[in-house]
Amino acid sequence: MKTKILVYACVALLSFTSCEDWLSQNDPKELSEDQAYSSVASISSIAANLYERIKLDQNFASDNESYDICRWDEATSNSYYWQFSSNVGRTYRNYYDYNLIRDINIHIRNLSEKTSHLPENQRAYFLGEARFLRAFTYFNMVKNLGGVPLITEVYDYSTTPIEYAKPRDTEAAVYEFVATEMDEVKEALDIAPQGSSLLTRATKASALALKSRAMLYAGTLAYNEDKSKTMGLTLTSGAVGISKNKATEYLQSCIDAYLELKEIGRYSLLKGTGSSLGENFNNVFVSKTNNPELILIRDYDGSTDFPNNFTVWNIPRSQRSTANFGGHVNPTLNLVESFETINSGSSQLNAYVGNEIIESMGNETSAYNYVLYDSPMGIFEGRDPRLWGTVILPGADFRGKEIQLQAGLAVKTASGYDLKMLDLIENVYDPDKNFYNGQQLTSIDGPIRNSYYTSHTGFLLRKYIDPVTGSEASGKSAVPYIIFRYGEILLNAAEAAYYLNQLGVANYKGSNTLQLSSDCLNEVRERAGGTAFRIESSDLTLALLQNERKIELAFEDHRFYDLKRWRIADQIWSGDWNTSTARMTGLWPYKVYAPGQPEDGKWLFRRVYIEHRGNDNEKGLPIRFGQDMYYAEYPMTEGNPYIEKNPKH
Repeated sequence: MKTKILVYACVALLSFTSCEDWLSQNDPKELSEDQAYSSVASISSIAANLYERIKLDQNFASDNESYDICRWDEATSNSYYWQFSSNVGRTYRNYYDYNLIRDINIHIRNLSEKTSHLPENQRAYFLGEARFLRAFTYFNMVKNLGGVPLITEVYDYSTTPIEYAKPRDTEAAVYEFVATEMDEVKEALDIAPQGSSLLTRATKASALALKSRAMLYAGTLAYNEDKSKTMGLTLTSGAVGISKNKATEYLQSCIDAYLELKEIGRYSLLKGTGSSLGENFNNVFVSKTNNPELILIRDYDGSTDFPNNFTVWNIPRSQRSTANFGGHVNPTLNLVESFETINSGSSQLNAYVGNEIIESMGNETSAYNYVLYDSPMGIFEGRDPRLWGTVILPGADFRGKEIQLQAGLAVKTASGYDLKMLDLIENVYDPDKNFYNGQQLTSIDGPIRNSYYTSHTGFLLRKYIDPVTGSEASGKSAVPYIIFRYGEILLNAAEAAYYLNQLGVANYKGSNTLQLSSDCLNEVRERAGGTAFRIESSDLTLALLQNERKIELAFEDHRFYDLKRWRIADQIWSGDWNTSTARMTGLWPYKVYAPGQPEDGKWLFRRVYIEHRGNDNEKGLPIRFGQDMYYAEYPMTEGNPYIEKNPKH
């Protein structure tokens, strides 16, 4: 039987910077296998289809993907569908895609058998690229499910498919497969012309980046074996759980990947492209030209073929062009307060005189003693500039315009304050409802308690939001989604070196491991806040490394997996109303109204619990991550004698 292959011309997905002509594509059409592998253009188009099917947990083309960002502690949702960002169970991210594995294996077989006519460098690249995509798919499965069967050959379809059933490989074996595959294909992927970077297809750097991430994950799981055993998160078969005696090997492999990637010489942190350190950081996520930090991206061109809707959903309401959109992802105070002050290292924002308090959104009066600030930006002065580059703060600018975030007017009374706020954002321009003695109560961008598509937390998202005018129209943003960047690789190496030092490995490849850890960390921190933000190796702690990943990598889909591999997700997200890290909070700014008094015109801030998480009967539902979620529910295939359930399932 002749196999037909649909060739996809995913031009934007596979666009290159200074690319080789032989990596271009033709229009989509159905071809036989022999025809499909007769030209480099059709082979590239087959690869385009496979890239498109690779699972990324964040997809800017799909509106629904935005809800998932709001599921954990970085942000909350303010749209009508906030219940979609509620708690999930053990089926969450139980990604299991052997249809894709089979198609990649067929692709590898055909490349091996049908491309002898190609120049050797082209043939080797395509084979290496296919193996990269297969390894990436196995990584996506193992990080969610634990060990899965490693299938690297093509099985013919059968009326008795059970004969092809395989037991799960060990979790360690799958991670080792990913690393070994990348070691074997990396040189074949090193095709970038000198001085240029390929961003949307596999390269030597992206192979090393995948190895870096996979070996950090595996090394952390091995390092934390004792925790896993105590929590009952191991299986005697090894399908789940990695022995601690493998930790050193894996962590060294993570550092090896960093050192080799660094040696390539094309990649570094993006610096000096903005008017401030915060703008420098933000430019990493909105600029794909002359950006040495990018290693691998999913590209969007703002067309109907490759639309990016992330900006449409998250542009401030005051700058949106379409109704029922805007301000969807609201960063939480839980995240914002993780950004330290540069000089003191403090993280707490001082909103109250004395102990910090958390109030109800709906309070109409207050007798609390607030710290008063001259401007809405005053409470954030001296903070890590990455805060500005990640979050739109009250009084900050976006697209050259100030974004007013004002919850209401705090009218001074003898006993405290009357808190006057708008009930519905639709009445923002009604002088009878949104003004008090000529003073505005609530701004169009919120924060507000009940309305949709405006801030509920007191913050709006800046990271990944396109600053180009016109990109707020549906699908029109061309900002890419970053799969791998150099900043992450530095933090991977910093964490791996720290663990090695804790394991008694004082030196590796001529470097003191604790010094290597702090050097990698300081490279990231100096880009953020200059030399004042450096730390000494003697001050290095795991908590500091963990917080650094929380803020540097916010909204890049690392937080969920980091807390899982650290084996602390069930503690941080306990589901308990009394666990501060499980309940989402915001910071609401109020302008003080006190004519003739020194407080008049100043600003106070109220810490508030966020109500809208879960359905209308579960206001403020705390985040729950159960121990049965460290490994997603393993797919059960009827009649398969090798199925082994994950722990606690």
